[in-house]
Amino acid sequence: MLNLPEPIVTFLCSIVVRDRFPAYLQISKAGVLLAFGGACDRYGLDHLHLHQSVDDQIFFLTGLLPLQEPAMHMPFLQIAEGVIAEIHMFAEPEDDWIILCDATLENAKHVLIQQKVNDLSLLRREQAKSLGHSMHPDVAAKTILDIQPTGEQKSLAILVAKCCSTAELDAQTTQANPLRKLDAYLSTVSPLILDEGGIIHQNIGNSIVAVFGALPSTRIAPKQAIAASIRILEACEDQQHSQCALVVTTGIVTVGLLQVGFGKTLTVIGEPMDLAVNLNKNSEAETLIIDKPTFDQLDQMQRSFMPTSLSGRSASAAPLYSYCKL
Repeated sequence: MLNLPEPIVTFLCSIVVRDRFPAYLQISKAGVLLAFGGACDRYGLDHLHLHQSVDDQIFFLTGLLPLQEPAMHMPFLQIAEGVIAEIHMFAEPEDDWIILCDATLENAKHVLIQQKVNDLSLLRREQAKSLGHSMHPDVAAKTILDIQPTGEQKSLAILVAKCCSTAELDAQTTQANPLRKLDAYLSTVSPLILDEGGIIHQNIGNSIVAVFGALPSTRIAPKQAIAASIRILEACEDQQHSQCALVVTTGIVTVGLLQVGFGKTLTVIGEPMDLAVNLNKNSEAETLIIDKPTFDQLDQMQRSFMPTSLSGRSASAAPLYSYCKL
């Protein structure tokens, strides 16, 4: 504990509890209410009965006591209509103590922030979905994709996500439709890519190719691609019936808009793209493989990756790394 003068401790305590309406409960290890005080009326706890079981009096404590760990924290719990409480619980040798502080305003701010995040996520998805309809004008290349209409070199992260589940389906069996399986996989994967700021570039067989760094962002492209990849792995793990293999490479590529039919389409050419596609061919289900340029830009996230190798790849080739969930 810091050795602070008593006036400072008193002042700091006053700041912590200011406008928080603190209340407390003291409960024996047998679940009997021994004492209570503070602003209990704010939480509907002003009619409690001492020396009686709390299970019959306080609904949110049912099954939690006696505490099995030194402390417990519930940041937002609705106690009464329009009242959200932050609850701290800590254990003493003889008793358990419960502290309640009003968190109604903090919860409202939290909900507002989450709504803003969701709104921005939906906006990004809608914007990304509309790119295919708006890329043919030269203006879109400058303002939306941040790419010169004549093409340019940019540092991008390439993500190739392969649906391994379709390989297990027998194409001769009418009950097993690989296209239906692939469509369900792409429906899961595509929003996650778009949500992390990626652009779905093309489909190659049962794989989807996405690029990161073409859209303006406050995050560097490799971290965007890794964030999307981890979310894809988790989504496939939750669904159980879907398996995927992911590859991320990073480097300088040539990016431009080429005339295809009556419109223009995004084209990405370069060694990182070729490497990602080639690595994807030998990658195994439930793996995320990255190259060294990607690894070098991950900072603290490097701890989640270990050196690895792929079959058919020369031992003298550039290092590769595999994602290991911590």
